[in-house]
Amino acid sequence: MYRHHNSNLAVAGEPDNVSASYATEMDFIRYALDSAAIVAITDVRGTITFVNKKFCEISGYSRDELLGQNHRMLHSGTHDVDFFRAMYREIANGRVWHGEICNRRKDGSKYWVDTTIVPHVNERGKVDSYTSIRFDITARHEAKAKLRSIVLTDALTGIPNRRCFQERLEELLTSAGDCGPVHLALLDIDTFKEINDTFGHDIGDVLLKDAGQRLMARSCADVFVARLGGDEFGIILSGMCKSEAIAIADKVLADLRVPFQLSSSWRSCSASIGIASHPDDGHTPDALFKAADLALYRAKSLGRDQIKRFEPALREAVERKSELRQAVEAGLDEGQFRLDYQPIVSLNSAPTISLEGLIRWQHPELGLISPASFLADMSDPGLLAALGLFVVEHAFKDMNWLIEQNLPISRIAINVTNADFRSRAFVERFFELSAIYGIAPNRFCIEVTEGVFLGRDYQHVDQLLQTLHESGVEIALDDFGTGFASLTHLRTMPVDKIKIDQSFVANMMASQADAAIVRGIIDIAHSTGKKVVAEGVETLEQAQCLAAFGCDYLQGWFFAKATPLDAIPDVIDNLPVLKRDWSERPSIRSEGSPP
Repeated sequence: MYRHHNSNLAVAGEPDNVSASYATEMDFIRYALDSAAIVAITDVRGTITFVNKKFCEISGYSRDELLGQNHRMLHSGTHDVDFFRAMYREIANGRVWHGEICNRRKDGSKYWVDTTIVPHVNERGKVDSYTSIRFDITARHEAKAKLRSIVLTDALTGIPNRRCFQERLEELLTSAGDCGPVHLALLDIDTFKEINDTFGHDIGDVLLKDAGQRLMARSCADVFVARLGGDEFGIILSGMCKSEAIAIADKVLADLRVPFQLSSSWRSCSASIGIASHPDDGHTPDALFKAADLALYRAKSLGRDQIKRFEPALREAVERKSELRQAVEAGLDEGQFRLDYQPIVSLNSAPTISLEGLIRWQHPELGLISPASFLADMSDPGLLAALGLFVVEHAFKDMNWLIEQNLPISRIAINVTNADFRSRAFVERFFELSAIYGIAPNRFCIEVTEGVFLGRDYQHVDQLLQTLHESGVEIALDDFGTGFASLTHLRTMPVDKIKIDQSFVANMMASQADAAIVRGIIDIAHSTGKKVVAEGVETLEQAQCLAAFGCDYLQGWFFAKATPLDAIPDVIDNLPVLKRDWSERPSIRSEGSPP
């Protein structure tokens, strides 16, 4: 029990009652301070000369164990040399220092103290000792550490999250010279959406947790793992060469190939990984993320379940696409695009001529550019849809001109892509233009490839095609024979006409196999009630052979190249007239025979 004695605390020169009152207040202040604060006094060399009871309680040392010892015995290793140098520089110059210090107890545990160190300056102006007053803030630091742990931990998997991952990457790149090479790997589970759709999100979460634990089993001082979001995980590999990083990534893929138990069943999965390295592929976290993401996208496009390292060509391709997108947008705004037309000649008893509209880009610097030169690298659905609307606008405008010129054109065919069917905008605009120009829908043909049926929204595409078809629009399946499910589409989709890919027509006269394919396509199409167009006809003998096979329409340079609209009258006047006597059809050479 604390006790105070007034007689010992009297202040000289004051009345007894005043000094007694003052002493009592000072005693209570000292008692309060001693109860709440950790107080110590050291000499200028840091040797402990006084500690209070609170100091002994918090440190775990007895007063006898502390007195005469250097204060360094409490160092926890949390602070570096620079921290203490800065502190001693302040107090040695007679200035008060305040800050937070982590010390180590006798039992080895750490505790945090809010510390104020006051230097004692003697009569000669020299510092001869220091008094430190500390308050225990360990609970506050623990709460802060717990909160930080929550902030940096993925709630679902219990492993580090994206924020923690980014902090770790920034830390490593800052000290890259000390830790050696740093590699960033991004990982996606290939079939995660399918599993979510099949089993539900709860089972998808089970998969993510299990995958996270398998990845964490590879975690060590040089391998840092985190969940970045969704089914994407990140791995930082430091202090190793590229081949070693690839070897670890290979092991990760092998770990994830082991079947997962999802509910009552086992399911095999795979993953794709993209890797980028510092400093070769990027100097900043953002640059590394972009490079690794490009590599991951490449790995997935090559078939998944593999690792792809970043290559500069991947970035160059993205930059080219970005430049192309900007140039196409500018070209549409500035009227650089147009439609050229190529005749499609009928071989029926009542021959007709239709036209296929082919988009062309009149680039101000590069000249006339065919669609093969820019559409192949065009992956922006919005921009592709804008091109599609441009095509349908000009097709109606040009058909109106052809009708005014009284030219014998039965239809204009235009090509569409998946992007045209993302929404109903294309179809709605088609019918608006039909009403504006007073041109019936049956004056047009929509050419599609198998790609429009292979997306996730194929039912939506089928519905829009049915709407067009029911209004009288002819539907043609382009590039027939080069896809994977053409026969299925003949049976289930609203297709009126198929177009034999020009690669078969080109070799037809020299290859019995290609000739057999062409004949077979024609026979199958006719048996299902479809008409057939042969593309790429360049010679009279090809035309004669196709006619003998029963082909309905021919298209190719033998008749005319694609030409601007105003040249169509001359093209029609000069179309080659085919002989109607096919009894002397040119023979097809056997495989390997000389031309």
